Amino acid sequence: MTQQLRTTAPARAQKLDLPKMTYEQFLEWDFENPHVEWVKGEVVMMAPVSNEHEDIRTFLIALFRYVIAGEHPSLTMTTPLVLAALAGTFVAHVVTMIISWWAVTSGGKRPFWSTLGWRWHHQFKWMHAVVLAVAMLVLSFGLEKVLPHGKTELERLLELSSSVRIAVALLAVLSAPLVEEVVYRGLLYSAIQKALDWRASVAIVTFLFAVVHIPQYWGSPGAIVAIVSLSLVLTLLRSATGQLLPCVATHFVFNGVQAVTLLVSPPRRLDPGTTEAALRFAGRWLGLDL
Repeated sequence: MTQQLRTTAPARAQKLDLPKMTYEQFLEWDFENPHVEWVKGEVVMMAPVSNEHEDIRTFLIALFRYVIAGEHPSLTMTTPLVLAALAGTFVAHVVTMIISWWAVTSGGKRPFWSTLGWRWHHQFKWMHAVVLAVAMLVLSFGLEKVLPHGKTELERLLELSSSVRIAVALLAVLSAPLVEEVVYRGLLYSAIQKALDWRASVAIVTFLFAVVHIPQYWGSPGAIVAIVSLSLVLTLLRSATGQLLPCVATHFVFNGVQAVTLLVSPPRRLDPGTTEAALRFAGRWLGLDL
């Protein structure tokens, strides 16, 4: 079948000026236009494919090839599709928090926050979280300078439009640190520690957190090592303090600095110097000359 016409106008099927025929006659008829179908004895011209339909079809085919066949998606992502995916991620975060609340409280029988460890450690407060987050940004910047850094899938998405950058920044600050820490350093860490020990819990949680985040940084060894390092530091922080709040605060500052930088920096600076720009922003905020 030849490529179908794409249109933005409402499309309707049209009957052709042909005599009624059986399905067997339809199969044997030599049509000049192959985009026809048989409907109750009549030959009908198929409706043109709309732009929206073609975009969704291309997206689903590329997604199938990526997930099932392991092929790299070759489609050009559009802003509406990316925004829809980000909105779906936010909804998933909300659902995850509801499920986490039910699991932690046993259906409301126990307090949620105190059970998870929503307290400061006497040797770790807000300023320590800021310093640790900036230190991780410094490490990320150094790794991107030392190790190869290719354009990642995340950077390609950020180049689409300002709407995508705003949505990513909001997601990275408003829900990601809280939800991810509750799941990984809250639920999973506690469960694995009870079943095994703190060493196994640190290793497994570090691995799981990193594996989930690696795809969006694929193509940049420096960024991958940086996210693994962040996962390890946050999990060790959970083990050392016995509390979840220090992890959430550090994760929040780490994401927050990069989110602000993402919003205030021109798009051309996003490739590949987002971490460098974030580091400079953090340095100015803390009064340091970085």
